[in-house]
Amino acid sequence: MFECQKCGKCCTLFHLFPEGSEPRSTLDSGDGTCRYFDRESRLCTIYDSRPIICNHVKYYDTYLADRMTLDEYETFIKIFCERIRRDDV
Repeated sequence: MFECQKCGKCCTLFHLFPEGSEPRSTLDSGDGTCRYFDRESRLCTIYDSRPIICNHVKYYDTYLADRMTLDEYETFIKIFCERIRRDDV
């Protein structure tokens, strides 16, 4: 199972979402970073009530379970996370 490294990199990618999209319009602080991301601790300030887009298990269950297996999704998330941490997105 995918295990988050808590690097905070995914919290700084909201500029990649289309202009006007829900994630960007509700979470982007204006510079592509999530408004709930604490830059000092590099942690989410609303982790327990974070949006579904920030919870990979709930996101999979809600949007992707009928399109791919959990193993396929976990592999995708792991590869994507590694690319994010290398700034290769």
